[in-house]
Amino acid sequence: MERQFAETLRGAAFIFEKEENGRFQGSILACRAVARFIYQRNGGAQLAAPFMQIAAAFEELERGGKPKLFSKKSAPDRERERSPERRQIHMLAAAALEVMVKLEPRGIKISDAETSKRDAAAARVARHVNGWPGMGAQQVTGRTIIAWRNHQRSLSKSDRKPFDTVVAKILAEPNPRKTVDQLLRSGPPGFFKS
Repeated sequence: MERQFAETLRGAAFIFEKEENGRFQGSILACRAVARFIYQRNGGAQLAAPFMQIAAAFEELERGGKPKLFSKKSAPDRERERSPERRQIHMLAAAALEVMVKLEPRGIKISDAETSKRDAAAARVARHVNGWPGMGAQQVTGRTIIAWRNHQRSLSKSDRKPFDTVVAKILAEPNPRKTVDQLLRSGPPGFFKS
């Protein structure tokens, strides 16, 4: 494990120094390697999240965007962001709803009662998401959370992988409900509270 980690970091350093646009790709590769190493060592999401945030910010910079992580000014409260951090919030909220829905026993047919349970779970997620950092510009409702979940579920397999990974990781926890409750109360790991 340590050998693979060291080899990946050496490769990232080479890319950073030698290749055109290497400052982005090398940094992204290094941050992902650190996050993977933390995950393989059973480190919590709160330890790995900052590295994934940095990697996402470098990807946004590489595409010509202006990630909030590297911004000197914060976005005005009334302006909706389109940052990697915001997309991460959408994905985590959708994953929380997905886990809550999967934990509910289902009948043979989708009934009004099951739809009502999903709507109630979505409203609960929305109440918490409204208090998360970076969400001041938008009033999130249960319908918003359902739309975010539907969006994640409609992505291609490769684009959907982070969502599926988060859902699987939470469901693999000894007490997935408690894990979702903690996520909802604490907000996204690695995000600074305002």
